Amino acid sequence: MANKKPKNTKNTKAKTAKKTNEQIAVESAVNAAKKLHKKNPKLLIAIVAIVVTAAIIVGALYLVKPEWFRGPMPESGQLVVHYIDVGQGDCIYIAFPDGTDMLIDCGSQGGSSEYQTSALNCLKALNPDGKIDRVMATHSDTDHISYLDEVFFEFQVNNVYMPNIRPKLGKSVEIKKEVVAVDSLDASKLKKFTDNDTIDTDTYAEFFIAALSEPNCNITLNIGKYEIKGRDYTFTFYCLSQKEWDSRNLKSATQINAVSPIGILEYAGRRLVFTGDSNNSNNGNEKYYCETYPYVDCDVLKVAHHGSDGSSSDSFLQHVKCEYAVISVGDGNSYGHPEQEALDRLKANGIQKIHRTDKCGNVVLTVSHTGEMAFSCEKQCAA
Repeated sequence: MANKKPKNTKNTKAKTAKKTNEQIAVESAVNAAKKLHKKNPKLLIAIVAIVVTAAIIVGALYLVKPEWFRGPMPESGQLVVHYIDVGQGDCIYIAFPDGTDMLIDCGSQGGSSEYQTSALNCLKALNPDGKIDRVMATHSDTDHISYLDEVFFEFQVNNVYMPNIRPKLGKSVEIKKEVVAVDSLDASKLKKFTDNDTIDTDTYAEFFIAALSEPNCNITLNIGKYEIKGRDYTFTFYCLSQKEWDSRNLKSATQINAVSPIGILEYAGRRLVFTGDSNNSNNGNEKYYCETYPYVDCDVLKVAHHGSDGSSSDSFLQHVKCEYAVISVGDGNSYGHPEQEALDRLKANGIQKIHRTDKCGNVVLTVSHTGEMAFSCEKQCAA
């Protein structure tokens, strides 16, 4: 096979001998430059100087503002949100239209190894390069973070967004057959966390140690309002202010849930709402959000706290006004989620369709560059 002669040898030679349009253009430019140099040498030097200067300026701008040179979004650009079924828990993976991604929570009640395996396998299939740009932990509950330490072990994470709270001082846990103390972590990173309350669970300590130990990973605390801006999308997170963090006592489950950020992702004229375990208690973050930030007309709601009656108040639902909802919840869970009272409020406030992971399995929402939305489900369900 190695000595076989190519077919159409004559045609191949003819094609090789023929000048390309690029070669002809280069030769023409060279000839024109020669004529100009003979006629006016100084003018040619001035033109070359201008071209070189312009190239330097453009190169510098590209280094500082590369997004200016990317051109318009391709028509195939789309936003894809995976509400991954982890039973009684939360795991949301977002693929942005600019090629970056984000994971919001990854955990299940009791930390089931079966769901851990399925969730990690799903994330590996979605991220064959072994990298995740952003990971957020909305709060410290096991059903939201129990697999996040494994996520840090399996993937290179560039940015982590997390609660302004440390594990209990002196806390040590076993990680990869090695006992690691929270106090042994980088002191400059530990100083970022200012709240006086601490969380005393092994699960939170494991996540905390993994997050702060991740190399080359930026840490952002969920305090106040901040934005993640990408190509044609904006993800705004509305968190408790520093004053709220300082004044709250995080000793109860209700108050721990209430540190969950409320996020609104905008793309192609659509707005998607993410809530963690937000609640409508007297000191809850739903109430704080409604009192602090203006009404926004949205489209899809990730229902807070797995459809608990203590979340998704009428005032909050009217403040974000969505037509579709997704509930991440475990089949036959002991809490009775989603509770009928919450489901009734969703429907009374204009929710047309509700997709549930206990009935639908993984739920995938796609938003096209023109704003068209489509849901797909792993299982056949009556959503």
